Amino acid sequence: MQQKATQQVRFRKAHASAKYKDGGVVVVSEALVKKGASNLRPKIHVKRGDMVVLITGPRKEDKKRLPEDTQKLQLRNAFRGTIGKVIKVMPSEGKVIIEGVNMACHFLNQKKTQGQGGVVRKEAAMHACKVMLWDPQQKRPLRSSKRKELS
Repeated sequence: MQQKATQQVRFRKAHASAKYKDGGVVVVSEALVKKGASNLRPKIHVKRGDMVVLITGPRKEDKKRLPEDTQKLQLRNAFRGTIGKVIKVMPSEGKVIIEGVNMACHFLNQKKTQGQGGVVRKEAAMHACKVMLWDPQQKRPLRSSKRKELS
């Protein structure tokens, strides 16, 4: 008699679409399996045009860090406390793109149609849980519930 292989399901807090791993393990976001949820997309507390501050990441001044690592991090510009404007929100992925923050290098090959190849630096997406609203008047981070009360 053959037995069916049981499928293991592993849950995680951050948003992830259902992904099948080797060995039949499925990784699913808890946001997608909430009991009685009608909207399967996780809510994002920021919108396009908001000023946000990074609440996670390495500190800008760290004496223990090697100079080479500091230089790489400065090119990326993803330090804790960095302020930027939200360019794009992707609720299906649970990510946001912030102007001038989390810069990544994109390498282009030389093609006949595009001309010269090279390295292009552009903003990479990051999880929305790593940012918090920034209030320019008080010069401190805000919770999104406070913004609802103000407007």
